[in-house]
Amino acid sequence: MRVDSSVKDKQATKNDINEERSNELQIEPIPLTALYTPQADNYLLSEVGFIVIEDGWNEQSLLNLQQQVGCTLFALQTTDKHIDRFEVIDGIIICKADEVGQVTIVFESVLSDRDKVGIDVSDIKRSCGAEKTAKFIQNTVTGQPGSEQVKSTVNHLLNQIPEGLSIEYMMLDIESDHKLSLDEFFSITTAVESRISDDAEVFYGNRIIDKSNHYWMGAIYVAS
Repeated sequence: MRVDSSVKDKQATKNDINEERSNELQIEPIPLTALYTPQADNYLLSEVGFIVIEDGWNEQSLLNLQQQVGCTLFALQTTDKHIDRFEVIDGIIICKADEVGQVTIVFESVLSDRDKVGIDVSDIKRSCGAEKTAKFIQNTVTGQPGSEQVKSTVNHLLNQIPEGLSIEYMMLDIESDHKLSLDEFFSITTAVESRISDDAEVFYGNRIIDKSNHYWMGAIYVAS
């Protein structure tokens, strides 16, 4: 049976298209967050990007980044010097230079089940310094009995917030060697509620890691 060359060409073209589509489907999964630096040539697609604004960004480079990645951008301020509030930044979080990774962990942990808890996008931005600059705090306690360890961890964490300030927004991540019990979670929420304003929004995340008798808490908060 003779096959016309034009039919062969069409079939070859179809095979090429299918192969190209198959390759497109093998793109790496889009992460929730990505940390951007001015020196990077390529940026991952993500829903939210964190940048360290002491790294040499300026208004135009941030605008170019925003146009390239098309995502929400939060700035991490790691020094005490004054930083201009760029128009393209959706929020500013103050943290230490060695805390950048923990900030993104808290964000991802709290928002990992965001579809279930129904966190509003505007609340996410306010929690990360959209209207007032947000701050990051953390605390670790090990080796104490379970209930006492929880209370000690959350109390030492909240004591880092200056007296007289009320929490307006907070993302609080709890890292422990087990899923929190109702009593443990109640201890945490009770301590937090003693420091929040009447219309405050607090969002929680909980991660389990393989460290015996370990509690770590990190929080991004806005207070007034």
